[in-house]
Amino acid sequence: MAMTGDQLLIGGTTAAICAVGYWRERWLLSQTPKGRWLVRRLGGSKATWLLRVLLAAGLGFGVLLATGVINPIRWSRAAVDARD
Repeated sequence: MAMTGDQLLIGGTTAAICAVGYWRERWLLSQTPKGRWLVRRLGGSKATWLLRVLLAAGLGFGVLLATGVINPIRWSRAAVDARD
């Protein structure tokens, strides 16, 4: 199946946001409510490690989606019509 422009946009945007988050990880952990919660819950080093793993996974997913290695689910029109 052909890769769509939406797939490229969503994958590229996801990868870019995760890359910026990786670059600004210290700010995310100290200035956002979820980051502060994570630091309180896990401690500084574990929170940093977890954030890096999540951002790396998002970056990898975004790149793979944008390059067409992985594809979104595409329902056939017949399956959609049958549900209605």
